[in-house]
Amino acid sequence: MTIKITSATFSACVVGKDGLPDDQLPVIALVGRSNVGKSSLINCITGRKELARTSSTPGKTLTINFYCINEEFYIVDLPGYGYAKASKITRQRIQTMMNEFFAESKSLKAVVQILDIRHKPSPLDTQMLGWIKDQKINSIAILTKADKLSHQQVIKMRADISKDLKMGYVMAFSAKSAAGKEEFLDAVEKIIAGLEVKGAEIRTRKPQLQSQPRGAAERPRKAQRPKGPRPAGSEANVKAPAEKKSLDLSPDKNKTADKPSQSSQPSQPSQPSQPSQPSQPQEPRSGQNRRRRWKNKKSAGSDDKKKQPET
Repeated sequence: MTIKITSATFSACVVGKDGLPDDQLPVIALVGRSNVGKSSLINCITGRKELARTSSTPGKTLTINFYCINEEFYIVDLPGYGYAKASKITRQRIQTMMNEFFAESKSLKAVVQILDIRHKPSPLDTQMLGWIKDQKINSIAILTKADKLSHQQVIKMRADISKDLKMGYVMAFSAKSAAGKEEFLDAVEKIIAGLEVKGAEIRTRKPQLQSQPRGAAERPRKAQRPKGPRPAGSEANVKAPAEKKSLDLSPDKNKTADKPSQSSQPSQPSQPSQPSQPSQPQEPRSGQNRRRRWKNKKSAGSDDKKKQPET
């Protein structure tokens, strides 16, 4: 469960080892270049805008400031490094204070290195991280001012800085939008409990596919006919498969194909023909005989008239 901050107070301003608190409360130290946003981070996570003094002029923090959270642990703001306009004496004094702090702070649990997400780690950042690792102190990296970049730029810079620093836990933070506040408090809680802190991967958003009508992807696209006149015989070529298909699918054809044709049946031996009998003359009917006799008489009378001589 993430820490819920109910109280936050300014506890001590230290310039040497003699002023360090001796109550043995766990300590989380913040280190980073001047004007990187350490004070803004403290004000954001505690919900108090003026708890830690912020300034647009880098190099203002020249002391070690202790902030007591829930009366359970300290968040310590160390002086910023890398300010080129600071005098040689000031830089030497800051270096001495930090060395004494790391040497005498027995309750130090982790060092949080603050970096600007818009820039890659400087040689001083790399040198500071190398020194922390040599002291075998737990460390995590917080990339501030994430609101200055787009979502994709934050992902890219986080991956690049994590690769350069070779750290297992690097998170993006924005004091303006409070993005990363819960993640930071969750990491602090795990550090105080002695647990390992693992970074959560930032996943890119998948591009949304345009909606298509249902079944559109399943329907194959029809091939477009090339422009221009059709070649000769194209209609016959197109119609031929249809006629063949109709013939093949005809039920009458299938039925007749199963039955052997008459021509294909084996021929049976022919039987010998019987000799034909002579036809007997039919007797004429009585009516026919009378007509024949009348015709014969008529024809005989005409012949007699022709044979008589003229008088």
